[in-house]
Amino acid sequence: MKAIRCEMCESTDFLKNDGIYICQGCGAKYSVDEAKKLMVDLEEDNAKISNLYERARQSLEVDDLKNAAEYYKQILDENPKDWEAYFYSYLGETTTFTNNEAATVAKKLGNTIPPAYDMAIADCDGATATKRVQTISEKTSDRLTGIAATAATLLRKYEGGSRMSAAGSVNCNMYQNLRPVAVNTVAHCVLAFAPLEEKLQKILSANNNLDKESVKKSLLYIRRARYQIADMVFYPVSGTPERLIKPELIKEYAEKIHELDPSFSIPSVESKTNTSGGCYVATAVYGTYDCPQVWTLRRYRDNTLANTWYGRAFIHTYYAISPTIVKFFGNTQVFQRFWKKKLDKWVRNLNDNGFENTPYQDKKW
Repeated sequence: MKAIRCEMCESTDFLKNDGIYICQGCGAKYSVDEAKKLMVDLEEDNAKISNLYERARQSLEVDDLKNAAEYYKQILDENPKDWEAYFYSYLGETTTFTNNEAATVAKKLGNTIPPAYDMAIADCDGATATKRVQTISEKTSDRLTGIAATAATLLRKYEGGSRMSAAGSVNCNMYQNLRPVAVNTVAHCVLAFAPLEEKLQKILSANNNLDKESVKKSLLYIRRARYQIADMVFYPVSGTPERLIKPELIKEYAEKIHELDPSFSIPSVESKTNTSGGCYVATAVYGTYDCPQVWTLRRYRDNTLANTWYGRAFIHTYYAISPTIVKFFGNTQVFQRFWKKKLDKWVRNLNDNGFENTPYQDKKW
């Protein structure tokens, strides 16, 4: 079966009037001779598209986003309004980039992905549209998190450096040189969530047939990812923890999560960037700086160890060497098992001796 395909909008819906073919998709007009040149075999064309879809989805199944994007681009050439082809074509462009390009890639995602929502919810039932919104939200969030992680990984190679040694001095200099790149990348990843959130909020407020609770979950997913990126902690010279995003913004992002998930506890960001430093080993073992076990240890550090000169000396020594130890061994099972057993016992003893395990804000000493 043959049909005319509009070169402007790819539509095959035409009306003939006084010898002129008029596209019902965009209104473009073609003469008989021009229309003949635009004739396509729909069965052959559909078979080609189906084959491209199959290859693209097979690539996605094995997490080969870059290869999938190449197939989706060919589909997009045939149908510019295909949400799946549009979304994965642009998402696939984020798989390869240099450290200096990371911020630009994140910014492009924020600019190009929102239209995919509109394409995804057009001309389909509510359940299908809702599922598509979820896919776009989660996969875009994951990609932005991955882009931010590349900057974090680069910077963390040189964390905890000390100028007391030649090698440590090199690490300190590298940290400072790479810090602007990391700041730019993390900031653009965080900013890229804004147009995604704006689009989801419009979908929520619109009169459509989508499942509102599921859309809210997609919005929550985006907010959690944004907060996770903004809340990353780094350890420069002497192990003093720092964030690349302003504390007031991190708090704002946490409050946004709390709006949709009241069970989410808004942490004290200031306590993590205090000059006292972070409990590196405990944080590595328990996975967070804000949990009952680490709150107990921080109280002991500030209210007992820090009260004596030898206690303060121990703390300074600990913060000088522990970032490096955690950097190389913190994620290993041996490290986790060894220290968790010891820390659990120590925390229990401290709790038995009156040290509370409730939320705590570090002291400056």
